[in-house]
Amino acid sequence: MTGCDALDPGGALLYVFSTHHATPENGSFPNRGDDEAPRVFENDNGWEVTLLESYITIEAVTIVTCGGRELPLQMFWGPCPEDLRAEDLETLTVAGRELEPGDYCQLIVDYGRYHMPVIEPGKEDTRHDIPENSAVDGATVYFSGGARLDAGDDAVPFQLRGTAEQRIVLDLQTVDGGGPFHVARHEDFPKELTISKTYDRFFDGVDFTDFDASALEAEFEDVLAEQTRVQVGTLVQIDPSDG
Repeated sequence: MTGCDALDPGGALLYVFSTHHATPENGSFPNRGDDEAPRVFENDNGWEVTLLESYITIEAVTIVTCGGRELPLQMFWGPCPEDLRAEDLETLTVAGRELEPGDYCQLIVDYGRYHMPVIEPGKEDTRHDIPENSAVDGATVYFSGGARLDAGDDAVPFQLRGTAEQRIVLDLQTVDGGGPFHVARHEDFPKELTISKTYDRFFDGVDFTDFDASALEAEFEDVLAEQTRVQVGTLVQIDPSDG
């Protein structure tokens, strides 16, 4: 290595995005609500669930080299409360950092409690949109809305708050053309990874006639672990096993 190459370590800037969607059907993602509108879907017991408000908070993101070195990413605006009323599959910038050339085998996603920021008077705030509902404060997962079994029924209201802090390790060993996520010495553009999650699976098995809110909240960790995925780029591809 000689000349300018000896002074340039190479590598690339990594951006990590987050998005959400419903369970794929017939090879495509169904529309369960417009941008800035409630999400409406049926659970596996035939209940029509309407999410009037819904947030899932990513607290931190870390990428891990195939040698096991953990590299925390910068959360550009702090913990990110992703509003699931935003358009499905629209990406939200969450974190990033400069990466050295090499292979990366894991992405660690830490879901955690959201805390309303204190903004000093007169200061411009550039972080993600802040939830207006104070009930979101202190919640990792927050859902409010209603469910009904038949069109003419009154909706059964619910407000659910999952408060567990959870670390999910996502595999990057085969995401890049069958191999690990790779950063070349010379990259023409920033590298991109997208974290996606399926929001309509949180209510699987629920009969709202007589449901236990605390028991349902306790299952949020399992759903997040099962329904959180990562892909290269910003376009979410359907896993063949999902339909």
